Amino acid sequence: MNIGLFTDCYYPQINGVVTSVMALREELTRRGHNVTIVTVQVPGYKSSSEGIIRIKAIPKVKLLDFRMAMPLFYQDYQRIKELDLDVIHTHTEFTIGLFGQFMANRLKIPMLHTYHTMYEDYTKYLLRIRRGQGLAKRFMRHTSKRYVRRYDAVVVPSLKTEKALRSYGIKNNIHILPTGIDLEKFTRYEKDDPRLDALRLRLGLAKTTKIILSLGRVSEEKSVDTIVLQMKDLITQVKDAKLVIVGDGPFMPTLKRLSHDMGLEDCVLFVGRVPWEEVPLYYSIADVFVSASKTETQGLTILEAMASQVPVIVYEDDNVADIVRDGETGRVFKTPEALTHCLESVLSNPDEAKRLAVQGFHMAASLSLEKFGEMAEKLYVTLLEKEAEKAAERDAEKSASRFGNFFANGTNR
Repeated sequence: MNIGLFTDCYYPQINGVVTSVMALREELTRRGHNVTIVTVQVPGYKSSSEGIIRIKAIPKVKLLDFRMAMPLFYQDYQRIKELDLDVIHTHTEFTIGLFGQFMANRLKIPMLHTYHTMYEDYTKYLLRIRRGQGLAKRFMRHTSKRYVRRYDAVVVPSLKTEKALRSYGIKNNIHILPTGIDLEKFTRYEKDDPRLDALRLRLGLAKTTKIILSLGRVSEEKSVDTIVLQMKDLITQVKDAKLVIVGDGPFMPTLKRLSHDMGLEDCVLFVGRVPWEEVPLYYSIADVFVSASKTETQGLTILEAMASQVPVIVYEDDNVADIVRDGETGRVFKTPEALTHCLESVLSNPDEAKRLAVQGFHMAASLSLEKFGEMAEKLYVTLLEKEAEKAAERDAEKSASRFGNFFANGTNR
């Protein structure tokens, strides 16, 4: 098949959507399909990768950290048309997503959409006044319903997301398809691996340091500040603990000020964005991974940590309930005090940490990249078969209509 994946964000950006799209492209390509990414240009970034079409961006215009594209419709339409796509799969709801809808309609091919982000969870970060929250949430639900109704199918990463979309009144066929993990990419390095020694040296971390890892986009809704705030109490119980924050984003300056104001510069390390290939190294030096985010639809970094055999501690939410089971495949918390307790327990009990890491790995292994690609492929085939059936019905109706007209005209003679 010739498959087009349309997304408003892609590498060098790093977030859950990018990770999911990259994983899908990799597995579909491995399965013998021709996959083209259609995305937005990133100023200053030059990529020689084949199979990627970057649409010109509108300068200095962003929405929710997404760059807005400016499709030159004839030129870009021709580029996409020449791909002879069989199916278009959009992953974002902005300019590139809308362009994907336009192309699918013009080319008369099936289109589906993955709903990665629960936008109603973000209203409190966009609209600070409490009085308008209800209206903003209703607007997000209504907009989501109108956007996805045009698609032949909708993909969601979890049961919670499906239930939310159904509550919006969405009638589309919805398929639960969690993003898979490439276990080979997240194999845990041995503790004495020279690459880990070099990384610790570069970061100024001793081998005995207990490393708490936060990795991902640093934005307000990820609640990394919750972890920073608990470091004050934690270091009184685990004196050699350090929080390592890997990633970048708009909330980084606020976190740095918070760390400085609390006098935590010695135990909170801001690494910033790192190359994709270095991410497994950071998982491998970590003693525990923490996600305090309350807005995840799946939480890919959680699965990556589990695949790397790192015990995980996450905010208790329905979206991760089937993956992180408290005391079995990880630990969950609801309050900041509970987070501190979980951290102290895991960092102070090596046997418990190892048990959680092993069980977490088995859970991650059940959500493989191969399964992800296989399920996506079957969905595309189903949509193509349905489209072929519709085309055959249309042809039959046209033939019957022509025959009827011929018979009527012959009778009139």
